[in-house]
Amino acid sequence: MKYLLLFISLIFAIFPIGLIGYYFYNKDTIKEPKKLLVKLFISGIISGLIVLFISIYGIILFPKYTQVENIKNIIVLFFYCFIFVATIEEFSKFLMIYFISYNNKEFDQAFDIVLYSVIVGLGFACLENIFYVIFKSLTPLTILLRGITAVPAHVCFQIIMGYYLYLSKNKDKYINLILGILIPIILHGTYDFFIYSKNGFLVLSFIFLLIFFVLYAYSKLNKLIEVDKSNLKTICPKCGNIIRYQYCPKCGLKKQ
Repeated sequence: MKYLLLFISLIFAIFPIGLIGYYFYNKDTIKEPKKLLVKLFISGIISGLIVLFISIYGIILFPKYTQVENIKNIIVLFFYCFIFVATIEEFSKFLMIYFISYNNKEFDQAFDIVLYSVIVGLGFACLENIFYVIFKSLTPLTILLRGITAVPAHVCFQIIMGYYLYLSKNKDKYINLILGILIPIILHGTYDFFIYSKNGFLVLSFIFLLIFFVLYAYSKLNKLIEVDKSNLKTICPKCGNIIRYQYCPKCGLKKQ
């Protein structure tokens, strides 16, 4: 019975991730190389391992500030949610997305960077969910609840990160890069703060917060989809390749 519950929990942990990944992959009008997407997914897992390593040392060095079950002081809880969790997690994912895909020649339409960002986030969420199943022995119901709350929240953070990474390609590079990491940190920290506050009002308001995340993220996503629709095909003056979106997929030249 124990192993059956473990198996069911793992299914519930992985299934939402595969479903969301499939959805975003199908929304991409020009399919990205599967090799690149696998690399991004693995990098998301690696970012999760980095966060796990940092967290272990953080708990050892600062036990009073990093064990959420024992935190009663609201200032300490704020530090835990926004600095120890949100900043470390979002920054680790941001680095993977930036160094693997930001200057990648396959990044030739606005939606691409959102897809890359989401895939990294799903890799991170996959490791996180499996960790909870194996080491925290969560029930299938609890894992299912995580699948319909925590995983979509991660996706929303990555959509917003991808949106600002796209903007940074076209104007105010450093301002938008900062916003691309800062806004997901704020949203992620708020998400965790609502959950761990043990304040009845905040906990009950959590579902409305999640709805806000989804609506906000998809408003940004739809803007990028409209950008892709508005860009017409042109011939690259440098290499003669067809530029369907903002950048030439062959030589990387920006469309004038």
